[in-house]
Amino acid sequence: MKIDITSIIRAHWTTLYNAEHRISVLDIVVFYVTPLLAAAVIYYADMKVKLDHYNASITFFGIFLALLLNIQVAIFAIFQRKWDFAQDKRQASIQERELADRKTLLGELNTNISYLTIFSCLALVLFLTFYVADLTSGLAPSIAVFLYLHFLLTFMMIIKRAHALFQKEYRDR
Repeated sequence: MKIDITSIIRAHWTTLYNAEHRISVLDIVVFYVTPLLAAAVIYYADMKVKLDHYNASITFFGIFLALLLNIQVAIFAIFQRKWDFAQDKRQASIQERELADRKTLLGELNTNISYLTIFSCLALVLFLTFYVADLTSGLAPSIAVFLYLHFLLTFMMIIKRAHALFQKEYRDR
């Protein structure tokens, strides 16, 4: 099916690994459990929000949707770049390994950005629903906290990976 996003979500989960290439429990705690705990605190504290907060959230996630898609285009341009290899076989072998590492990082970055783009679409729909339904208390503020924390933590991971990728590009120029 053309709108089946499960492969993107599965691929995103495979980027949450440790040095032994196993799912990192720490990553699961940071990216999912921490936002859930914060959401639970908000729920049990019975915190309320103003409708204007949802309006700002709609704007926030709408802007980030466009930004994330633009980042994907920039990363695709790096992926399409023509790589020149040295004549020396040993140096060429090193360059091939570096290229393989770069391609892996590009793939993970693309996966994380695709995931966050889908997540932003979902968040946008939820915030529109909260705004239209006038949900200022109860579960809605807790969901909002989860959405923001998960988004920000995942976005920080994307920034870190993009930084590593671009640092390699700048170093090799």
